Amino acid sequence: MREMGDQPMDTSGARQTADLSFDELKEVINERFDSLSPHLQRLGRYALHSPNGFALSTIAEVARLNQVQPSSVVRFAQAFGFRGFSELQKVFRFRLIEGTPELRGAVYEQREFIGQLADNAPLRLFDDFAAASIRAIEDIRRSMTDDGLRAALRLMANAETTYVLGQRRAFPVAAYIAYGLARLELKVHLVDFVGGMANQHVAAMTERDLLVAVSFPPYAPEVVRVVKEAGIREMPILAITDDPKSPLAPYARHIFSIGDSAVRRFRPLSSSIVLAQSLILGLSYLKDKD
Repeated sequence: MREMGDQPMDTSGARQTADLSFDELKEVINERFDSLSPHLQRLGRYALHSPNGFALSTIAEVARLNQVQPSSVVRFAQAFGFRGFSELQKVFRFRLIEGTPELRGAVYEQREFIGQLADNAPLRLFDDFAAASIRAIEDIRRSMTDDGLRAALRLMANAETTYVLGQRRAFPVAAYIAYGLARLELKVHLVDFVGGMANQHVAAMTERDLLVAVSFPPYAPEVVRVVKEAGIREMPILAITDDPKSPLAPYARHIFSIGDSAVRRFRPLSSSIVLAQSLILGLSYLKDKD
């Protein structure tokens, strides 16, 4: 059964992709991302942020991790000129073969963990998740820049009151940011949606305040609504999310993109927490300096 929004795409004018490298395919996915249906966009994000998982997972696993039908995975491949998932997956597997020995070793080690994991071996589960968390931190380290962190710290330092927003998987990150700001004796409000008053809380924001919004797929609709309302009012927004094409991105003054690979249907929060702690620590130094 076809999922809503997954209409067949006309690929007659699409660029030939069967012989592209992974980097070239990334460029094509980014170019055509906005024209994809929501389900195919979800797969596009996964392909870009979890290429190792895309290379080593079955079509059923890719579908399950992204909460779509296997037929959507096939349509995603066909949308970019491939005959099916297997042909598309070859691009991701060639990336591993051509990668550095360290990368290949880490990926194949992860595959062995997943393949041998047993219900009565919790230590293996711990090792699997710990290894994924380490890789997530290494990935975000490569994406960080002085300018990006400086811009975020400037937004936080200049805020009269900081409103922090996050639900579901993102809530622990938001709660830690609020905790850290409170420990620095800065004005902070954790928007927790209790009593359905989140919009009213954020409505009290002024241009002197800051909204820190944290959200990852599947994006909490209530968070997206609040961010959109604040963005329309041109309130300062710092977004911590998974992708520059996240629904939070159009309204943010600054955005951090964090792509955590899933491990047995769970996504580690290690890189998000490291970022949150780094921001709080940096802000404490700025506060002491002032």
